[in-house]
Amino acid sequence: MPGEMIPEEYSSRIESVGGYSVAITSYRLGNRYFAKVEIRLPGAEARIADSEALTKAAAEETVLSEARRLIGSGR
Repeated sequence: MPGEMIPEEYSSRIESVGGYSVAITSYRLGNRYFAKVEIRLPGAEARIADSEALTKAAAEETVLSEARRLIGSGR
């Protein structure tokens, strides 16, 4: 398809936030970076935050900050 954008610089990793395992995924689409955090619970996964920014670091920091806030408020 003309004008179709393909994700580049894809990365995914697992980190611990508030004692829970979360998956952080990020990629570049054009000149913007996108990131999401999914919490990993036994038998389930749920997206808890997503972000768009000019840099990968900014997008990932935004979703991690939101994950820390949400997970911390749930305890």
